[in-house]
Amino acid sequence: MQIDRGLDKLLHGQYEEALEAFCQSSSSPQAEKLCQITKALAETKNYAAELAKGNLSVTPPASSNSFAAELNTLHMNLRRLSRQMLMVSAGYPALPADYMGELSDGLDFVMNQAATLKNQAEYDKSHDSETGLLNRKAFVRSVRGILQEQPDRVGVLFCCELDNIKYINDAYGYDNGDLYLSRVAEVLAACTYGTSFLARPAGNEFAVYAHGFNNESDAFGFAQGCLKTLLNTRVMLRNEEVWIRASSGAAVYPHDALEGDTLMNCAYHAQLEVKSRNRGTLMRFCPEIYRTKANVFGRQEKLNELLDGKLLRFAFQPIVSLHDARIIGYEALMRPTIPDFSNPLDVLALAENQSKLLQLEKVTFEIIFEWVHSHKHLLADRKIFFNTISTRFLNLAELRGIHPQCEAICKNMVFEILETATVENSLAQQVKDFRTEMSTQVALDDFGCGHSNILRLINLSPDILKIDRFFIKSIHNTSASQKELLSGLLNYCRAKGILSLAEGVETSDELASVIRMGFDYVQGFYLGRPEKHLNELDNNIQAEILDFHEKFYPHR
Repeated sequence: MQIDRGLDKLLHGQYEEALEAFCQSSSSPQAEKLCQITKALAETKNYAAELAKGNLSVTPPASSNSFAAELNTLHMNLRRLSRQMLMVSAGYPALPADYMGELSDGLDFVMNQAATLKNQAEYDKSHDSETGLLNRKAFVRSVRGILQEQPDRVGVLFCCELDNIKYINDAYGYDNGDLYLSRVAEVLAACTYGTSFLARPAGNEFAVYAHGFNNESDAFGFAQGCLKTLLNTRVMLRNEEVWIRASSGAAVYPHDALEGDTLMNCAYHAQLEVKSRNRGTLMRFCPEIYRTKANVFGRQEKLNELLDGKLLRFAFQPIVSLHDARIIGYEALMRPTIPDFSNPLDVLALAENQSKLLQLEKVTFEIIFEWVHSHKHLLADRKIFFNTISTRFLNLAELRGIHPQCEAICKNMVFEILETATVENSLAQQVKDFRTEMSTQVALDDFGCGHSNILRLINLSPDILKIDRFFIKSIHNTSASQKELLSGLLNYCRAKGILSLAEGVETSDELASVIRMGFDYVQGFYLGRPEKHLNELDNNIQAEILDFHEKFYPHR
């Protein structure tokens, strides 16, 4: 019965159960032979399973039995079949059965070729294809490795950019440019000390790291020697010798940086400084300069953030009529909403430095136009005085791109021409056309400073002239000649129908003086500071204006 049970298990491939059944029938003369067959088949099955997985190094089944020849043949066929399957899966054509015997050697060749290609791919991944030098990533990895192995020694990272490579490519052709680059690589390869690495991080940039110095002075001296060797080398191109020209930077480990990638960045930053300051020289990394540059870059990013997110708001300072103590409008004063900018002038200065004044002006127009559109019910007949930076948007086509309701909005606007606008002829015509198109008012701001002068007043003939605080400060104590000058200016404005506005009034005495002199409007801290909301005029200030007006003009 056990023999029958074992044969059944054997036919179903259940070798362990079959072996157990045969062993229990040891009295049977066939049991021992069946056990041998079962063990051989079990080994063969396990071996075939490993071959099917692609494990070509599996040990063949034991052949110390009467079925050795048969098992060996089965072993060879399974091995060859498995190898052929692997080759077919890799994209190679299937070979005829007659070539099965050559599969073993063929597969060995293929495996060797694959290993060679893999090594070549690894090399290409870490080296520059033209010069054979390390690329940037491999170079930094190498530097990082030596710093971990020998953290107590001093090292220096020297990097340089070729100053005349474009001239050489243009004058002698790219083949000679490649020759020039190869010569630079040869020169730097000869500059070694201790453990050294040489790289070509970018097209016309090279880097050398040397490790094992005893002090910073020796390390930086090595970098100086690298540049000196370069600059004293001439390359023969088309029977003409050309000097190597390069600007370079250096950073010393561990003083300047403790990590390989940081050290590379420090040296590169020094190289950039050399290019902007004194080409053809070497500069060691300077943390003070780096921090200054980093701060400027950070502020540039903050400016982009402010513009992209429209992170601006406006504060509104009242402008008051001196005839009836009534608020006739508010000046909208830009305020950044992020702490990186302390005041509007800070934003304007950086925007001008980064050539983004137009972008800033567009954003301010968009914000204030939307605000006026949303608050027309609060404004009624009051005006919003708004500074224009460049006068770029003082035309109907531009403003329609800002807001579809621009024509209605402009009826509540007074556009202030800043003193920075300088082109008198084109400016005057632009302002004239704009006032005709939009039926709006224009003010000349900061009169008496910069470009806001008599000629501009005559050419523009604005609706409102804003006299700068320079003339208003302590006006009650000013000289007679200055008062005479202001009186003449006010007489001109009245004759031309131009309304006058005194800026920066901060005391009661200044308020009294501008009323006495005949100004039409007034603006300043004494009457109200810029606030987020449209505040009304204080009753006491209102009464004071009316009292002064009655005092100076009793019969009006």
